[in-house]
Amino acid sequence: MRELVSKKDANAAWSYFCAHYTAPDCSALDPACLPFIDVPKHKSRLVYTELLSLMTRHWIQQLESLGSPENIASPSPCDVLQAFDRLAISSPSITSSLAFSLAIHLQLAAAKGLDVLHDPTTKPVLVQLIELWPLCFFPRWETKDHKAFQSRCAALVRAPTQKPSGLVISLLLVQDLLCRAKSFPPDLEQYRLHLRALSRTTPFAQFSGAAVRHIEMRLKSESPDDALGSAQLTAKLCNLRSASVLVNVPANATPKDQNRPVAPETVEQKTKRLVAYVSHAADKQNLDNLERLWTEAQDLFADEESRTTDNAPSTLRLYEAFLSAFFQLRRPQSGLQVWNSMLNSGFEPTVRTWNIMMKSCHISRDINIMESMWQQMRNSGLQPDVVSWSTRIYGHLRVGDIREGMSALDEMGREWFASQNKRNPKSAATNITAEIPAPNIAILNTAVSALRGSRAHHIPNVLAWSRSFNIEADVDTYNMLLAVALNGGQAADAASILKRMAASNIEPNSSTFTILVNSMLSTTMLNDLTKMEQEAKIMGLISSFEECGLKVDVQGYALLIDRMLKEHENLAAAQSVLGHMMARGVQCTPHIYTILMTHYFDANPPALFAADALWNDIQKTKGHTLDVIFYDRMVEGFARHGDVGRTMAFLNRMSKEGKRPGWLAMMAVVQCLARNNEWDRVAQIVIDCHKQEGLLSVGLRGKKGQKDFWYYVGKLADNELYDSEHGKEIFAIVEAQREALGM
Repeated sequence: MRELVSKKDANAAWSYFCAHYTAPDCSALDPACLPFIDVPKHKSRLVYTELLSLMTRHWIQQLESLGSPENIASPSPCDVLQAFDRLAISSPSITSSLAFSLAIHLQLAAAKGLDVLHDPTTKPVLVQLIELWPLCFFPRWETKDHKAFQSRCAALVRAPTQKPSGLVISLLLVQDLLCRAKSFPPDLEQYRLHLRALSRTTPFAQFSGAAVRHIEMRLKSESPDDALGSAQLTAKLCNLRSASVLVNVPANATPKDQNRPVAPETVEQKTKRLVAYVSHAADKQNLDNLERLWTEAQDLFADEESRTTDNAPSTLRLYEAFLSAFFQLRRPQSGLQVWNSMLNSGFEPTVRTWNIMMKSCHISRDINIMESMWQQMRNSGLQPDVVSWSTRIYGHLRVGDIREGMSALDEMGREWFASQNKRNPKSAATNITAEIPAPNIAILNTAVSALRGSRAHHIPNVLAWSRSFNIEADVDTYNMLLAVALNGGQAADAASILKRMAASNIEPNSSTFTILVNSMLSTTMLNDLTKMEQEAKIMGLISSFEECGLKVDVQGYALLIDRMLKEHENLAAAQSVLGHMMARGVQCTPHIYTILMTHYFDANPPALFAADALWNDIQKTKGHTLDVIFYDRMVEGFARHGDVGRTMAFLNRMSKEGKRPGWLAMMAVVQCLARNNEWDRVAQIVIDCHKQEGLLSVGLRGKKGQKDFWYYVGKLADNELYDSEHGKEIFAIVEAQREALGM
């Protein structure tokens, strides 16, 4: 679907979405139903925001062309959101972003002289926006009357913040349009009370100087030629009055849905909501939120209704969501707690449940336990699906024993052959054998992926196995084989693979570009060139691939930026690549931000002003998501350069977002505080690390640097901290940690 969205083919993208995204637990949305190699692709949920943006632009274009929403075949923005809601993939950030973009569209129309409340091409957009707002405030099972709406509006516009959300700005922008209106359309009467509630709250908006600057920057970013008059418009938004066209309310006017009875939230609705929130917490790496959701879910799990025949499947799906999320965030003990709770509540594991548990063994690298789970699943009478087989095969080939992995491939093939031999075409009872999954391209790609690197010499055996089942390689297979050949310096093999791709009519994709560029940059191709020549060479390389119909994906851009900075210290070339990426509408990722920040911190002298500027740009970016690696580098970078304030600010930000810092980042924090003689704060950080409280209440991540951290703290305990207020406590903590770590 991402490819269709990137091609801006709205009709095809929506058709694909409707055909493949059919239910909250459909295979397109369920990581447990995806082959192991496709799971990372699923985790990037930005595609839903991009799809909504594409469909909104398409709907508006049709509205401007046809002049009436009744003539439009495409779904409206609210229709798309309702589809997202049914699939439990909607989120406040998606809704807020849409509200902002619709309000900007109306303001731009007003700047062109249109009467947005009456013009047939803008009035439906306003209706969409009005119907959209309650989705930002209320779960769909709550009442949405105008009094509750007014209360939520007031809380939003009066909240102390330096960065008003897109939702808040959309409220202000519409109020400005209402203030300018000369009359109120009769066919919008059903919305009058909601708009009047808005009009009563926005004049009391309270914005700091930073908030005002933020609003102005958001407006400028949506209007590069400043058609909105951002400075003047911002000043108006911060000094709004009530709208005179809303003063008189007809006696018979009632807002849409105001009097409709609303049913209480059902068990199915609760589980849907929690599944969506759990998935969001895992994607954001927010362990704190995830643990709060687990606590919230206990009331639902204790409810007898959750175990009825109708509700049990959705309740089990929630258990599985928690299992997957805790293992994804490397919290195996919490995952086992979920598992035990599920069993104690009387739920039997399904194939999907076992798949999640087996995948967790890849993280712990305990293939014996994975195999034990496989046997338990088989002994329970469950038939493994393709995901089960791919998970088991990947585990053995990547982490365990090659012979066991090849044996698992052969076992799958034998079982399928046996099921085919038992089939009786004349018999009606063929549905039993249909449960035996056939070896397919997903299995082949999983096996090849597992063997990349030091085990690549076993790949021919896997390819030979696949030929027994007439499995045709796809672009992912060829890309992996190409990467293996190039990484091994086998240029002739790589050329042969590209020829086989062409002979099989398989088009290269953006991943092919990344692989080829990685190989090219690993040579001395750029070493003897000036920085300007390097920049020209790289941009020419991108152009040559685009001329061949290949699009550069975000991984390819990240690779180019990384190599330009780390190997050639060519910031100008990296910025050109970044500019090209942004011009192509490719979203910047946390990985790219991390590459740039690392370069700024490592520069001599450090480019801290550039780091600040980039951080400001990141904060202005719509829907930006940052990972723990990025935050670790920010903490380490500012700590290394002695900036205690910003070091602690980013550590505090991690804590608030439920993200766990690594031990190397905490080492940098303690060293920074020690260099600045902040001994009380050093002691508090050490205590928080030991007890996992305060700023470290969500714990720390991994083991790398853990022993070095406690060794360094031990030196402080023996010297600078010896006579301090917390000296004895720190010494006892260090001794306990040394014993636990075998130091």
